[in-house]
Amino acid sequence: MMIRKIIADTCRMFLPGKVWMVCLWLLTAVSCSSDLDGTDKVLTGGVKVSIAANSGLQTRTTLPVQDGQHTDGASVMGVQHVTDVYLYIFEQQDAGYVCRKVLDVQWSENVERTVDGKLPTITAELEYFIPYEFTVGRHYRLVAVGLDCAENEDEMPDYDGMNSAQTYGLPASIGVGTGLADAVACLQPGRTPDDIMHSEFFAGSIDFVPAQGSTEVGTIQLYRRVAGLQVCLGQIPDAVERVRVLLYNPQNTKVPLLPQQPDDFVTSPYTDGVNPEAGRVLMDIRKENFESDMSGSSTGTVVEPMYKCQGTVFLLPMARPDRDLYDYTLMVEFITTGITGIVGESSKVRLIKPWNDTADLELGDDYDIGTGIIDDLDKYLFPVEANHFYCLGTPESPIDCTKVLR
Repeated sequence: MMIRKIIADTCRMFLPGKVWMVCLWLLTAVSCSSDLDGTDKVLTGGVKVSIAANSGLQTRTTLPVQDGQHTDGASVMGVQHVTDVYLYIFEQQDAGYVCRKVLDVQWSENVERTVDGKLPTITAELEYFIPYEFTVGRHYRLVAVGLDCAENEDEMPDYDGMNSAQTYGLPASIGVGTGLADAVACLQPGRTPDDIMHSEFFAGSIDFVPAQGSTEVGTIQLYRRVAGLQVCLGQIPDAVERVRVLLYNPQNTKVPLLPQQPDDFVTSPYTDGVNPEAGRVLMDIRKENFESDMSGSSTGTVVEPMYKCQGTVFLLPMARPDRDLYDYTLMVEFITTGITGIVGESSKVRLIKPWNDTADLELGDDYDIGTGIIDDLDKYLFPVEANHFYCLGTPESPIDCTKVLR
């Protein structure tokens, strides 16, 4: 400021009026730039960021496929994985952040593959040099999104025609000019909750205020933005024709790209305008997809046939149910053949929230909807949280259904 004042005073003393006015205008233009105290300077050279799945997660989720089919007596494990990672550069503007650039970090091309050329089954990490001119002193939030973009069995052995890129339209559905507050993954037109149940994706972020000479940003940890549910049931009586797993309300169709506090969900229940259960039925496993389960049989004893089934789905975060409206978050329904031979009688079993993140869900007491007094209702009411897996039995230790279907 002092130097500009000296130059201005000198120009005013020795230059003609019109020339002096031009000089003053040029000085003003310079001051508008330099008064930003260096924020007009951009970094030259690459800035490195590391991207990795959270240490408690894997880039793949190995769980039974939804329909519970088996091949040669062995479980076909449904594999979800990250094939592509995109980096969103959000720049602070006023009270929020605005997307300035979307970059493909070439994840599949750069992570180390297994000896057979497949993507890794363990947590992968990638260092990426960002081809972007950051302005020194400005605030940025870098958001990485890991997607399953597989479109054939070479990219995913269990490819079933659905992936998270198609389900949520990412990365294009959140583009340049989008505010971070509006960066929400949405179920795309023509897609249904079935797509949600087969799709998972990851996201994470890091804040960055570049200084002159900055060369590294740090590490972005990716976390799942969906929840998972695994159901493995055994000793299912012969009278059971179908097993359904139901959610208290239709699934949400939107989720913020990054976790939000205190509520990490967007109330956006799915509806098709026809079926009132649309979006509520997470699994519907029919008897033809059951398998024989003789684990409870004794040698030489004639016993009633028993069966087992299993399934896995993903779902978006949901609020804890209102206890004045609901008495469960998740429920298993066993549809049986009645005494008359007509299929349609059912027993509904609520699922109890695990006491900690690693515990299995338990089967609750058998009951009829809308009747009786329910003790300790809160244990059946819990939110569906992203990055959590809710397990009702495992393939090695399925729930014994004879204990609840007597």
